[in-house]
Order: sequence, then structure tokens, then C-alpha cells
Amino acid sequence: MAKIVVLGGSFGGLTAALEIKRLLGARADVTVVSNEDRFVFLPSLPWLIMGWRKPDDITLSVSEILRPKGIEFLHEAARLVDPENHLVETATRRVPYDYLVVSTDRTSPSTRFPVSSGQSYTDCTFTLDQAVRTAQTWKRILEKPGRWSSVPRRW
Repeated sequence: MAKIVVLGGSFGGLTAALEIKRLLGARADVTVVSNEDRFVFLPSLPWLIMGWRKPDDITLSVSEILRPKGIEFLHEAARLVDPENHLVETATRRVPYDYLVVSTDRTSPSTRFPVSSGQSYTDCTFTLDQAVRTAQTWKRILEKPGRWSSVPRRW
């Protein structure tokens, strides 16, 4: 049986894991490794920011998506990929693989970008937590419109 590890629990990673398991069935042992335990329907993040949706409206548990399909889920960040030894390392374990699919997003734990020589920052909406923070900024702007300097920084 082939051991297949998928890094990433968003659209690409989940699609890859589900399709691999569908096509190979019992011939593949599939594991998804992701530091996020919730699948976020990213196109809905602007609705969250505007107050039209809540986080629970646009998220699903990754383990609840994968478990019925016989796919293992490790809610941990991959710290190291060792291609020579076919291992993915997390904080608590070493996960062997025959095949590795990397489908991580381009966000990092901190995706606030300095703008204008550090005078201000932008908020991102790549993840649910970022969208929640952006929604808080949006509310403050609506409460006290004006120059960015009037919006209290929280970072």
C-alpha cells in the first residue's frame, strides 16, 4: 500500500487527498498534515468582513471532512521535509511517505505587510483569523472615519 502525505488543508490539499483516496481506495494510505483544523470557504471572507457571515457559517472541520473517507488528519504544522529519507517532520512526529503532495498556501503566520515606511499596515484576508481581524478594523473605520492615523493600531 502506498503511503501518501498531503501538506495543506485548504482547497488544493483537500481536493488532492480526497481525489487520491477516491481513485486509489485501499491501495493508498492518505494523511493530510495541516496547521489549520478548519477548512475556510475563502470566497466568503469578504462577507465575514462586512458582517454578513460569521466564522461558523463559512468553515468546516477538516477532520470531519476526511474521517468518513478513511483519510488521516494530523493537525500540526510541517516543520521539515526530508526528501532523501521520505519523511515529513512535525513538532511531535516523523511521518514517512512514498509520495508527497505539497499544497500549502502562500500565507505565513504573519502576513501583515508594512506600508509607507512602517507608518501603517494592511490587513489580509487569506485566512479566517485574518478576516476576523480585518472585520474589526473595518468596524473601527466605520465608527470613526477619517485618516488612517485615527484608526488605533493593534499590532
